[in-house]
Amino acid sequence: MAALATLAVAHAQEVPAGYQVSPMTRATIFVRNLDESLKLYRDLLGLKARVNTVVEGPRINQIMGTKTYGLKAVILQAADTIVGNIGIYELVGDDRSKLAAPSTRTDTSTGDVAVVFITNNIDGLTEKVRAAGYPIISPPMVLFPREGAEKQTREMMFRDHDGVLVNLIELGVPRPW
Repeated sequence: MAALATLAVAHAQEVPAGYQVSPMTRATIFVRNLDESLKLYRDLLGLKARVNTVVEGPRINQIMGTKTYGLKAVILQAADTIVGNIGIYELVGDDRSKLAAPSTRTDTSTGDVAVVFITNNIDGLTEKVRAAGYPIISPPMVLFPREGAEKQTREMMFRDHDGVLVNLIELGVPRPW
């Protein structure tokens, strides 16, 4: 727990005037299998581990509303910044047989959550995502065409192994696309 607490204190963001909260520091996904999730977020997408720890005891259970679980936690980042990181957390000691199957739908629905990343290699990442067997919602496409523009923004979306939507966006892609 000290590693997570130190991270939060050492890099606390200020709340801008007129707001009640800071810009989002991190999105956290509670996953079924940390190692499987790292294959996507760390190995395929290339994020780097900022924190990699196991936390146990009554305080972590109190914040999570659990009684006897531990927590494996990896916080990943794409740059040396506290803003926009992603946490991949696995509960240790829960009964996995009670978990509902993750969504493999190839559409979106109310209640879905998406994490969004900018990339400079949307086609290459799409092929890696497809080869790894992640459900593709949309191949790379120009969502908001700018008529006559030589460069367009393209994006694609897929689901990770826990059913979380991942949206990749490549800015200013020159023709042809």
